[in-house]
Amino acid sequence: MKVVIVSGGTGGHIYPGIAIAEEIKRRDPGAEILFIGSKDGLEKELVTKAGYDLRLIRSRALLRKISYKAISAPFVATVGLFQALVLLARERPGAIISTGGYASLPVVLAAKLLRTPIVMHEQNVLPGAVNRFCKRFADKIFISFPESQKYLTGEVVGNPVRKSIFNADKESARKAIGLSPDLKVVLIMGGSQGSKKINETVISSLYKLPVGIQVLHIVGTRDFGWVSRYLQGKEIRNYFPLPYLHSNIADALAAADLVVSRAGATAIAEFLARGLPMILIPFPYAAEDHQMLNAKAIERAGAAVIAEDKDLTPERFIGLITDSTLNYAKMGAAAKVLAREDSAERIVNYIYGQ
Repeated sequence: MKVVIVSGGTGGHIYPGIAIAEEIKRRDPGAEILFIGSKDGLEKELVTKAGYDLRLIRSRALLRKISYKAISAPFVATVGLFQALVLLARERPGAIISTGGYASLPVVLAAKLLRTPIVMHEQNVLPGAVNRFCKRFADKIFISFPESQKYLTGEVVGNPVRKSIFNADKESARKAIGLSPDLKVVLIMGGSQGSKKINETVISSLYKLPVGIQVLHIVGTRDFGWVSRYLQGKEIRNYFPLPYLHSNIADALAAADLVVSRAGATAIAEFLARGLPMILIPFPYAAEDHQMLNAKAIERAGAAVIAEDKDLTPERFIGLITDSTLNYAKMGAAAKVLAREDSAERIVNYIYGQ
């Protein structure tokens, strides 16, 4: 079977597509998988690193602010539509799987025109604008949160997570990264783009880190330069900054006892897979505040504490990671209950008619 997966923009859209691709190959080693993405997204790096073929089309986010990019977006998407039509007509896949992002719009439209079956997956509580528009064209919709039923009529399966994340071993992971096996590990990450606010807060907190805590900080490539320059010549124990992790993010998650993060849906799904208690700091400028909705769903289930971006200070950060009133074991157990290991399998079952 030949399957096209359209995933674009950020890791939050791309990694679920990769998890689905892995399940297709596990089920059907002879399957042909082609990813389609945008020239401006992270897919150029993430998809090719995962070992899948990738074709790039023209596409652009539909921005709400008046600008050249906003005005030109429909024209760019039209070019992408013709590119997608040519691609799909040539490849003739048995199905299109869309995990959202602006690159998916022209591909879904092209698939509809060519009468190719369309399967959609939505990661967030509040579906993105593209998925809300494309829902009318989909033959089947899968969603991650029950709360999304208010916006999309779909089957709740959770968010597909790569098997390597479920299967990683804590002891081996800590050894690989160079962390002590005996000290608590706090993992800090700001999404695939990194977070300047979180990074600045953590850096300002380094001399206040309590004894007995190791901080594994995924800074992001954008800020890693100035963080490295700041640290030059300083001796700070138990602090491990990294620019970004791709294939070995499973080790970072397995090594952690607590995670401090933005509230992207795919990151949350990976934390759930590891049963990690979470301190979630929703990005306040996320489209339609969708990260706050994600965080609230996890907080209601008892697996997370929300800290608002505007309240994040070095004192607040240190207080959160050392708060003796937070029952991290209970939060971790709640996360495990929410984890869905069969998300990709259920989507692939549908594609293969099982």
